[in-house]
Parts: sequence; C-alpha cells; structure tokens
Amino acid sequence: MSQHLLDAFMQNARLRPDAIALRAPNQPAQTWAELTVEVNRTRQQIECLADESVPRGTRHRGAEGIRIVYESRNLPADIVIAIACMASGVIEIPIDARLPTAIRRQISSRSKGIAWETVNKNALPARDDFASALHQLEHCAARVDPHQPSLVLWTSGTTAQPRGVMLSQHNLTTNAKAKLRAVPQCPEDIRLTLLSIAHAYARTCDMGTWLLSGCVWTLDYGTRGLERIDPAYPPTMINCVPVVAREIAARLASNDQRLNQLAVLGCGGAAMDRDLFVSLRQHGIEVIQGYGCTETSPVICSSAIGKTAEGLVGPPVDDCEIRIRDRRLYVRGPNVMLGYLDDPEATAAKIDGNGWLDTGDLVECQPDGQLRILGRADDVIVLENGFKLHPLPIEQEIVRNHPCEYAVVLSVNQQLIIALQIETLDQDEIASTIEPLLPPNTSYRCERLVPPLSLARGELTPKKTPRRRVIATRFVEP
Repeated sequence: MSQHLLDAFMQNARLRPDAIALRAPNQPAQTWAELTVEVNRTRQQIECLADESVPRGTRHRGAEGIRIVYESRNLPADIVIAIACMASGVIEIPIDARLPTAIRRQISSRSKGIAWETVNKNALPARDDFASALHQLEHCAARVDPHQPSLVLWTSGTTAQPRGVMLSQHNLTTNAKAKLRAVPQCPEDIRLTLLSIAHAYARTCDMGTWLLSGCVWTLDYGTRGLERIDPAYPPTMINCVPVVAREIAARLASNDQRLNQLAVLGCGGAAMDRDLFVSLRQHGIEVIQGYGCTETSPVICSSAIGKTAEGLVGPPVDDCEIRIRDRRLYVRGPNVMLGYLDDPEATAAKIDGNGWLDTGDLVECQPDGQLRILGRADDVIVLENGFKLHPLPIEQEIVRNHPCEYAVVLSVNQQLIIALQIETLDQDEIASTIEPLLPPNTSYRCERLVPPLSLARGELTPKKTPRRRVIATRFVEP
C-alpha cells in the first residue's frame, strides 16, 4: 500500500507507463511516463531554487520547512509542481490565481516562501529519459517523511481571515484512501475537475484519489469546463459545488451527450437543496454529498454509493472519530492538520491536548450514523425574545422555493435581515416561506442584494459561499 502520494504516483508510472494519466483543454494528453519525466525535471529546478535561496549546509531538507509558493491556475504544470514538491521534500503552497489581487498578495506575503515565478525558465535542466527519471524519483520517494509538513492550503475565510493549514502526506494520503473506500473508482474511470486544486476539496477528492486509483484525470475549471468536454473522454465522475451541480442538472435535462457517461457526482462546499438532489437522481446520477474543512484534509463525512439521502452528508469516513457536544462537532484522527502556518496560538485554540479539533459546525446525527449539517455555531442568531435561530435551514428553504441565487440571514444591530439575490422581491411570497420557520412574532425585513454578491469585494469565498460578516456591512447604518 502507498505510504504517501508520491508512492502512488510512482506505482502508476511503473505499472502503466503508457496509459493516459492527465488531460486538459488545448493541451496534449500526458501519460504516466511523460509526467514522470516532467516531474523529475521540475524537482531538479525546485532543488536548485531552494539551494540558491537557502544554502544546503544551513538547512535540513524537509524539516525546517522550505516553502515553494506559486499561483495555481488548474493547469497540468501545477500538478507537476505539486508532485515535484513531494519529491523535493519542500512545502508546497499553491495560491488560487482567481482570488482577488489584494487577497493573493496578502496570502503570498504571509506564506513567507520562495516564489516559483522567480525560476529562470530558460535555464531548465535537460530532460532525462523515463527510466532515469523513474530511478531518481524512486530514491526521492524512499526519503519522504509522511509526517512532515508537505502542503499548505489556505482556508476560504468564510468566517475569518484566511489561514494557512499545514498538512502532511500522512494527512492527505489517509484521507484520500478513506474517500476512495466510500466512493471507489478504478483506472477505467475518467474524472473531471471543475474546482480549484489550490483548495482542499479538489486536492484530496480529485488529485489524491486520481493518484491512488490511476484513473484518467481531466483538469479544467468552472462551468465553462462543461463546454470543453472532449466527447472521446466523457467523464464518469465529477466533484463540484451546488452552483456547478445546478448547471450539470440543466445540461442533463437538455440531453447533453457529453455527460452521457456521468455516473457519480460529488457535491460539497455548501448544502445541496432537495429539488436539485432529486433532479440529479432522476437522471440516474449517484449524488455523493460530503462534509469537511481544510483543517481535516478535508473529508470528515461522505455518503457512499447506494447509501445517499437528501440533506445528509453521510457518516464519518474510516479512521475519523467524531464527538458531538451541544450539537457542536469535534473531530480526531489522521486527517486532522498539523497546525496553522506560523500561528501556534490559533492551532492551540483549534485543537485540544487530546487531538480533538473543534470544527465550529453544528450537526445532528441520524439513527443510521449519517450527519445533517445545521450551520456554523458562530452563525447562530440570538433574537430579542431569547430564541436561537439557525440561518442555514431558512436560507436553504428560500433558495429551494424561490428563483433566488443567494439567501443570507443576518443580524445587524439586533435587527433580523433576510438578504436575497433575486430579480423581483415579492414580500408576501417570501413571508409564506420563512414565517413558519421563525418563532412567533419575530420581526424582520427583506432586502435585495444589489449589486450582486461579488468575489472581488470579498463577499463570496472561492467556493462561492457567502461571507456573512462582509455582507452584513452593506446594511450597517452610517
């Protein structure tokens, strides 16, 4: 069994060198052998860059945390860098290139790493042949310490400023294996990625499972990736967020032949509404809902093939312990992060002395062991009458029953505001949906979100999840 993801990569290269491994629009497909050559060449560049920046005699490779920082654009070159960093024993820090410029600069500065963009692309080492590259990488794989920091992923900052999460190969590999046990895939599968590989969901559930299973991986981004599907490589598996799942459902309804082999659709990042779940199931798609956070590599729960239910995210994956206190979820296991980058105080506040990580999420456990996510503990609104209000169920009900892209329940200066991204606001129709969910005699007001929520203004995370605290500033009286 693979002890780390570089091990898994090498196994594919040894056993299936001529099989197609990686594809991307407007680029030639790459075999495992071709990837091996490129990874080894990039490894040599990284080691030269590290030696120039931190002299070899002043550091212990992999232990002191040499960091390689780069902007990730969901290109094959990013995958090569990621695997080459594993082989070099350095810490990889990808930054989503689609983030607003100010956020990218802030994250880059806080990463305190060596910028990959400083590499002299005209001074590349010569390509070794496959056999030589394989031999060199096998030596690298034997030196990997799976418990050392290997990857830093930045949180999306839903409730606070982004934090760098340090993950080891042990974290990443055990979590990807657990996900594969819940949702198996094989070399004959074709996985399409539409999410940023600079974030945990795609990094484990797409990249990690690809390396472990040896399937074909098509790399793209966003709903436009659905337009670029090669009919010769129709995807059998896609992971996405609800906004992308909605587009997939529409294409299935219009009989888009590019999706005629799709069998499994994973959905995370935010809750999927009931109508969308039912629509996808009616098209014969196995809808795999899951739950996790960057700090847990990220998978905590996953539904399994044949055991899916609307509104539930499945039971905990293998080796992941959970504890629920006053509906608040705590997690322990090999998926729990090493800590926050350069922030031991925040790490100590997040993980207790016995290894339990506080997710900050509220859940309900069903009789069959599956969890239902109620929302963030920080999001609970205490009304003037003392009632505690969970925003998420109300938001889900509004989106399910009205042509509304976003519904955000806020408390601003003790006033309950229902903020809606909707073309036409019908107060009576909205009231008929939300008032049965509110305590009696609760006062509130509805507001349209104009202009629409924006990633550039920091109102949405990269997963398109609303940031409540930022959105609330729209309604603060000057």
